[in-house]
Amino acid sequence: MDIWLVRHGETDWNLNRRVQGWTDIPLNQTGRDQARRLAASLSGIPFQHIYTSDLSRARDTGKAIADSTGTPLSTTPQLREQYFGQAEGLNRQDKDRRFPNGAPDAETPSMVEARVSEFLTEIAAKHPTGRIVVATHGGVVRAALRWLGQPDPVIHNTSVTCLRVENGVFSVSVVNAIPHLQARTDDESTAGIS
Repeated sequence: MDIWLVRHGETDWNLNRRVQGWTDIPLNQTGRDQARRLAASLSGIPFQHIYTSDLSRARDTGKAIADSTGTPLSTTPQLREQYFGQAEGLNRQDKDRRFPNGAPDAETPSMVEARVSEFLTEIAAKHPTGRIVVATHGGVVRAALRWLGQPDPVIHNTSVTCLRVENGVFSVSVVNAIPHLQARTDDESTAGIS
């Protein structure tokens, strides 16, 4: 089976390089357009289910895909971004200056990795075949890649990262694909993702 990890569309806090974490910041106009373009590019692809973070920026990105593909959708707090505690709302520079070792009440990267790996293992067991979408956050995608021994790449808004699961073994087939954002028209295919 395949799990397509989708990062949410852009928010104003992404633009201003502010730490979002669990703060529920909505998609901005660019983010809504990115989600619409991604959804249009996926419209002919059959998915069994879409799982999303319960934060609106990821949930709305997943809902755009669900509306375009007719796929059922469920939300879960397991797919939330890393919790940054007192650092949430600060711009990245201020966060690094005030909390060089991370905010004391923040979730650690290893905690996020454990949460994400548990979720991915559960859905792989629940859906042994087919294709699943997970609409989530950049930190969750990076945690999944770390869990699978991959480096920490940049993850663009509405990018698709594909995991393959065969006989319970996970592998990475695509990282940070954004053909829908590079396309000149909405009927551009998702070549290289499927």
